Amino acid sequence: MAPEREKKPAAKTVLNALSTVVSLFLLFFVIYMLFLIFTGMRNNEQPTVFNHQIYIVQSDSMSPTFKTGSVIIVKVINPQSVKVGDIITFKKKNDSVPTTHRVVEIIEENNTRQFITKGDANNMNDPTPVAENFLIGKVVLSIPKLGYVMAFIRTKNGIFTVMLIPVFIILVTQIAGLLKVRKKYKSEVDGNIKPGT
Repeated sequence: MAPEREKKPAAKTVLNALSTVVSLFLLFFVIYMLFLIFTGMRNNEQPTVFNHQIYIVQSDSMSPTFKTGSVIIVKVINPQSVKVGDIITFKKKNDSVPTTHRVVEIIEENNTRQFITKGDANNMNDPTPVAENFLIGKVVLSIPKLGYVMAFIRTKNGIFTVMLIPVFIILVTQIAGLLKVRKKYKSEVDGNIKPGT
């Protein structure tokens, strides 16, 4: 019976450790994204953190790879490292917002590169090539629907909610801890009371 008792605490310890690691990763990711959102709101420009930028997809031109409301993480890269098939984000001189499309061809002239791009959902290539100096970066990750959440967070109600959630989690955690201590104390007290006393 002793080995079985030892296995249970060991398994529980491993699960607790994994849970802690996952929680810390999610916490870091949320803080990272919130930092990007609020920095962008303050400066009215797209911030770059650890060589990455976050964008919300606003059209279905890259469907089904990613759709409206998705969040894409774009890594700032050297234009020379771009390959055919990469999905890049770029902003041409007169564009009000960046575009994210797939590279279907690369033109190299006079030690400079131009990228022929096309949306996955489009039947034709984009009308003009993308000069390498308009390149922002390469898409390394997309998360469906998260853009709707980020758009909400940028509102007054969203900011209030983001501030309220951590407070709620701390309260629930503290209450759960107190209830656990109370239960343990009660079981110890009950165990010390002998029958007939």
